[in-house]
Amino acid sequence: MRQIRGRKSLAPPDGPARNLEEIFDRVNREHFDGLLAPPLLGWSRGRSRSMLGHFDPSHNAIVISRIFDDASLPLLAIEYVMFHEMLHLRYPVDHAGVRRRVHTREFRAAERGFPRLAEAKELLKKI
Repeated sequence: MRQIRGRKSLAPPDGPARNLEEIFDRVNREHFDGLLAPPLLGWSRGRSRSMLGHFDPSHNAIVISRIFDDASLPLLAIEYVMFHEMLHLRYPVDHAGVRRRVHTREFRAAERGFPRLAEAKELLKKI
């Protein structure tokens, strides 16, 4: 229904400090063997600290919080957020009966494979 109602509201992927398409391509090569087709990528309109990123399957879009479009923040933080959202492309939502599972067991196992995961999560806590 959301796709029928209209377009996804997001800012272009090339921000003043970071380019989401470049980050997507690098993470795709390093962690997914370049096999994921690029979705619509963009920055959020605001600088959210609570929603750092999300994948919208109805628009096939990854939106990253504009808070990461800052050269002073470590690249590892945004790479991890991008990796997490890309996992949603790889592991779609599981609809088991009436239950909807976004972060399945397979999703969580793949997420633990991110190098420097603990360091990335610590960085996110400081943002």
